[in-house]
Amino acid sequence: ERTMKSTLTKEEYKEFTESLVMLKEKANIDIAHTVEYKGDNFIVEILDDVDVEHLDNILLDMEN
Repeated sequence: ERTMKSTLTKEEYKEFTESLVMLKEKANIDIAHTVEYKGDNFIVEILDDVDVEHLDNILLDMEN
């Protein structure tokens, strides 16, 4: 099982959490993840095996 780990800035992390909220509200998708703080950065690890492209498409559809 592959996990995805990203280091995000404060701004990127804010966008990430907003996306999670939208996915939950609009598509009822919950994404398990952990967040680690390191200095000014957030290290986010997605625990679920997610299809990022699919999720991106859902978010893009919501914006249109």
